[in-house]
Amino acid sequence: MNKNIEFDKEKCIGCFMCRQVCPFNVIEFIEERPALNPGKSCLQCMHCAVVCPAEAISYNGKNPVIDKRNRTLPEDFTESLESHLMSRRSYRHFTNQPVSREILEHALQVACWAPSAKNQHLTKYIIVDKKEVIAQIMENILEFAKDHSDLDIIVKEYEEGNNPVMGNAPTLLLAYSSDSAINPVGDGTLKLYTAELLLQAQGVGSCWAGYLTRLSNRIPKLRKLFDLPEGSSFIGALMLGYPEKLENYEKIPERVKKQEIKWL
Repeated sequence: MNKNIEFDKEKCIGCFMCRQVCPFNVIEFIEERPALNPGKSCLQCMHCAVVCPAEAISYNGKNPVIDKRNRTLPEDFTESLESHLMSRRSYRHFTNQPVSREILEHALQVACWAPSAKNQHLTKYIIVDKKEVIAQIMENILEFAKDHSDLDIIVKEYEEGNNPVMGNAPTLLLAYSSDSAINPVGDGTLKLYTAELLLQAQGVGSCWAGYLTRLSNRIPKLRKLFDLPEGSSFIGALMLGYPEKLENYEKIPERVKKQEIKWL
């Protein structure tokens, strides 16, 4: 793993900053220049490259720094971010307009910057935007639910015209990961939430689909339909689409359920 990272000893100024930010001390200094400890495994987090003032670190022969923007945030950024976070809502009623694949792919690429345990980034995605496939998913769920009393609420709500599994979303986004990952649920949740925040900022409505996540793992027909790899599980799902006018949430409501905090 370590062979991908190289140090340009001519550029290096010996400031030791790369060594100081390395999470597992993979970088050592030999004759006042950085080198990789052959007995340790690099996480490929690129902390070293980001802090290097001389740009002396390369990955696969290229400069891994893709953006040198000024990290100084505008004065109103905190307020704007807080407003966006508090304005996030769960949408369940959507128009028929599909969300473009380019927008979805971009959001998931940005989600790559969400944290991941040991920088594994093993989360993968399945996006369903074909009406016939969405209908087939729901048919399989209803068939399964009718034989399991703990799922009576799904059948009852559906018969009353309410689909608690996926609303009328034109697009479904499911995230899955290998069961052997260090923290598959945490990693996937962070990635989905990162993508969701960006999508909602672009006018795309979303709702976390808990029933869909659990039943996609539980129903053999769905695992086969999704071609879910052996040793993998779904860890989260989102309903996606453009909200109908009735879900025009321009105000921020009081959060009735406050966070309990204990200080030690």
